[in-house]
Amino acid sequence: MSSPTSYLLIALPLLFFFNFHGSKANFLASTNCPIYTCGDNELDFHYPFWKIEDSTAHQHCGYPGFGLTCSDSGEPILTLPNDSCIVKDINFTTSTITLVDIDVVNQTCPRARHSMSVGTLPLDYSPLDVNLSFYFNCTSFPDPVVPPITCLGSHSTKKSYVITEGEEPDGFEWSEYCEENVVVTVKKTEEITRSIGELIGAFGLAMNNGFVLNWTMAKECGSCETNGGFCGYNNTAPEILCFCKDGSTGTTSNGLCKKEKGVVSYLDPFFNY
Repeated sequence: MSSPTSYLLIALPLLFFFNFHGSKANFLASTNCPIYTCGDNELDFHYPFWKIEDSTAHQHCGYPGFGLTCSDSGEPILTLPNDSCIVKDINFTTSTITLVDIDVVNQTCPRARHSMSVGTLPLDYSPLDVNLSFYFNCTSFPDPVVPPITCLGSHSTKKSYVITEGEEPDGFEWSEYCEENVVVTVKKTEEITRSIGELIGAFGLAMNNGFVLNWTMAKECGSCETNGGFCGYNNTAPEILCFCKDGSTGTTSNGLCKKEKGVVSYLDPFFNY
């Protein structure tokens, strides 16, 4: 039978965990950095993301470009420079976000429309991903023969192909014989990396499962976060804001929060949840 001391040793880490995580949630709620959701969707999100519909008329708390909108079906949407994506998951421990191109959702044979770009947003590609290179409407065909994408209506005079980027057969001028090249990022699976033949039947599901991006600290938010604050933006000034631990709001003109003794940066992985 376990002793009272044993139960105490088990309980202490749990109390420690809920105390610190509850404190962070309270700090979020006490600033202009609330925790959001889209309708009945179970995916909660918060800093550095923010909900565009709920932001004030002149300011928000979060990274520029990280504002999410809610679709009519209650899904959060992130707008990238050339695309809109459904947010399927946000992992605040690993600083990763899983996205699905809104144009391919529920399509068994999606036609990739454009290559993805993150522009200047503080987002990086993940090692969990792989790029698929689509070549559309090719008038000459590679040798050795690469199977075309038959579900996209390939015929005798023009064919379309999908190949894992970097594995195109040598000696064929894809850019010369194909009307369009689109590069799509998907999560890496055995089915799409095993062979070109299996990729033909797997790319649709892979595109619907989405891709993963890592986010990094926005360069304009470094001083604020290092001093324990949350970064935001004033649309009317315009200027960077910093919602500070003491309840004040710093700006680029009055200082983005002053370093307090003992303040821990909220980028510290210990405090992520």
